[in-house]
Amino acid sequence: MKLINTSHTKKSRISSKNSISNEELEQRANNRKERGERCFKIFEKIRPRLIETYYNWFIAIEPESGYYLLDSDLKNLMKRIMIYCPKSQLVTYRINETGACGKI
Repeated sequence: MKLINTSHTKKSRISSKNSISNEELEQRANNRKERGERCFKIFEKIRPRLIETYYNWFIAIEPESGYYLLDSDLKNLMKRIMIYCPKSQLVTYRINETGACGKI
């Protein structure tokens, strides 16, 4: 029977040298919140026009331009985002009374 030495530490890709500072984490959270607020304003403005025809569809909104994509399937919407907006950070909602489906 061969014994395995478990006293050595495994190498990990996660290291303290590459960790993100608290300031950077806070800045990212603030950016995410601002992006969400801008997108929600756009969503509130266009939802009344879309809710009858596209009820329960997904919508992804680009906050700077107001550009948006619609799809009934979330996976298809994600594919379209990668094609049409590969470098943008969009926020996704569901076209219903609350817009709830989570944010991406």
